[in-house]
Amino acid sequence: MTGFRLSVVLLAVVVLGSSCAGRDGREMVANGVGFTPEPTVAVVEEVPAHSVAADRARVEGRNTIGSVATEVISGSLGEGGSYEISTLQLDGIWDDDPLNVALRKPVLAEIARFADDLVADEEVPTGEGLLTGEAVVHLLDDRVLSVVYDFESSSGGAVRSVEAVRSVLVDLDTSALVGIGDLFLPGSPWPETVAFLARQDLTARLGEGAVWGEGVGDRSGLGADEENFHLFAVTASHLVLRFERYQVGPGALGAPEATIPWPSLVGLVDPLGPVGHLLP
Repeated sequence: MTGFRLSVVLLAVVVLGSSCAGRDGREMVANGVGFTPEPTVAVVEEVPAHSVAADRARVEGRNTIGSVATEVISGSLGEGGSYEISTLQLDGIWDDDPLNVALRKPVLAEIARFADDLVADEEVPTGEGLLTGEAVVHLLDDRVLSVVYDFESSSGGAVRSVEAVRSVLVDLDTSALVGIGDLFLPGSPWPETVAFLARQDLTARLGEGAVWGEGVGDRSGLGADEENFHLFAVTASHLVLRFERYQVGPGALGAPEATIPWPSLVGLVDPLGPVGHLLP
C-alpha cells in the first residue's frame, strides 16, 4: 500500500484546523471490490450546517454534518495495477450513513471497473496499470451536495491515459440520489432545451465542428434523451453537464463539460424540487 497525502477541499473561508481527530481508526469497506483502503488523515473545513437525526450524529449533541473531508486512498490491484484516488466523506455522521455510502460508491465502482479491465487485458505488463482520480465539490449548501469524480487510467504502455467521469447529487434532507430528471417539472420539454443549450456551449468551448452531429460516434451523443445527461452537477449559478469520452466528439476531447445558467432553465426547473432554491 502506497503512502497517503493530505488533500483539502476549499468550501469556505473559515478553516476548522485539525478537527478530524475523530476519524482515527476509521475504515472504508470495499463491498466486494477486493480491497479495504486504510484510514487516512484528512483536513476538514466548515460548510453550511445541515441537521440530521440524533442517531446519525457521530458526536452526541452535535447533530449537524458540519464539514467535508477529502481523503486519498491508494493501493494495488493484484499484480497488474495500482490506484490513487481522492474521495469525500461528510464528517459529523457515521461512515455507513447513506450520505457517505453514496459518496463512496462512484470511487468503488471505478476501481472495480479498472480491476476488471486489467484482468481482461492479458497484455498489460505487471505494475503498469494505474488509476488516478479526484473528487470535486461543485455545491454543498443546506439542501444538496453535488460532486463530480474525474478519473484517468493507463495500462499496457498506452500512448495516453483514458478519461472517465462519474457524478453524484444527493438530497441532504432525504439522503436520496437525485437524477437529472428530478430537477425538472414533469412533462416539460427540458431534454430538448438542455440538448440545444449544451450543444451551443460545447461548440463555443471547443470550436465549430468539434462536436459530432447526431448519429455519429459510439456513445449516445447529444440527443434529447435523459440518459445522455446522466452525468451532471449543480452550482449556485449553473447546471454543469459532463460527457463520456467519445459521447459528443473524438477521444482527444476527453470527458468534456458544458454549462447552462439557471436563468436559461426558468420554467423548466421544478421550483419546489431539489434545486428550486437555485433559481433566480
